Amino acid sequence: MNISTRVLRCPIPSGVAAAVFFGTVVLSGGGCSAQEPTVASPRPESLPLLGGADVHLYVREAFEGFAPSVEAAVGGRYDELVAAGMDAGRHLFDWRDLETSPGVYDTQLVEDAMLDFMLRGIDEQFCNVVIVDSEGLVVPDYIQALLDSGVPWDDDRIADPLLALLDEFAPRMLQSDMYMLGLGNEPGGYFEDEPAQAASFPSLIGTAIQHVHSAHPELACTVVFAGPDDPSLTELMPLLDVAAFNIYFYESVVDSGCTLNGMSLSLFESFPASEVAAQLDLLEAAADGRLICIQEIGQSTGWDDMPETLGPLAGLENQRACFAALYDELLVRAPRFRSVCLWTLNDFSRAGLDFIRDALIAEGFPACFADNFAEIFGPTGLVRSDATASKKPAFDELVDALGEITGR
Repeated sequence: MNISTRVLRCPIPSGVAAAVFFGTVVLSGGGCSAQEPTVASPRPESLPLLGGADVHLYVREAFEGFAPSVEAAVGGRYDELVAAGMDAGRHLFDWRDLETSPGVYDTQLVEDAMLDFMLRGIDEQFCNVVIVDSEGLVVPDYIQALLDSGVPWDDDRIADPLLALLDEFAPRMLQSDMYMLGLGNEPGGYFEDEPAQAASFPSLIGTAIQHVHSAHPELACTVVFAGPDDPSLTELMPLLDVAAFNIYFYESVVDSGCTLNGMSLSLFESFPASEVAAQLDLLEAAADGRLICIQEIGQSTGWDDMPETLGPLAGLENQRACFAALYDELLVRAPRFRSVCLWTLNDFSRAGLDFIRDALIAEGFPACFADNFAEIFGPTGLVRSDATASKKPAFDELVDALGEITGR
């Protein structure tokens, strides 16, 4: 935690003891001015709040409840990565979870999540305050009602509550080592189905970013896109300080033989490590000169105990090779790529994915599609979700990469 720039804006004198709590710094044995520096603030597109010049590699644990023994084992693997040099993390906070009723905020949700990371040794945090998610809107009920009645996103009745939300949470997040603020996660899919709402959304995002910059000129703002082809990218990217993406090492197979009502369904197959560089080229082109952060990048190994649906390449070695190629490319492309989150540390459970698989089949999708969907998202971990969090080869590949980047 960089106390001098993140909290106090001034150095702590030698011999001064400091206790840091959420939003509070207690000093003994010396003094310090809390005034802002007189020098000009670095521009947010340079990500001045993210330490160092090298890429920050990190992982996110699967967001699923596991048995205590499994969670303890996975936590131990996480600690191994921190010891190897991992220092970054990210959060997705839905607007409706932050504002539980009009003007009422759950600050404890943010405080607990960010403090947990700080205590685990994570001092570079990306916070995404999600307005629109890949699965739809995640706004409070009163905002949803306005949108349902045809009120545009940039109407004051929607914009003003969002700005108030950011006024409440941005300072709190900055006090706990936030280096970048997000305002959405993969919005393009939703707006493809809701074109009437799409037109006014960029205006809201532009207003929100200007508002944040007026109070926190060093804080970079972004929206996370579903790869370089996200339908909302063209309108939103010019408004953003930093380009942020989710991508996965899969390619779509149109003639898959999987059909629904006589129509062919596209399935996904793992692509080889030789394609990684081309995928990063596409991100660089879409970023249009901006620094790049990857909120999620993943490659499934396939389930250990069932036939693959992800094509002949899927497996432990291909996952390791894809991530090894990624690390090599990031070193060459530095400092264009600034933070990269591998998705995920641990596999999702078969039971959890079987629930989703069965739900898809109940909705009328064929088993070939449901199996492929489950296998894309389930075994993406660098470790398994068993009692020992047994490692896959990609885990040690990440440890080695962290050591090379940080010199540990």
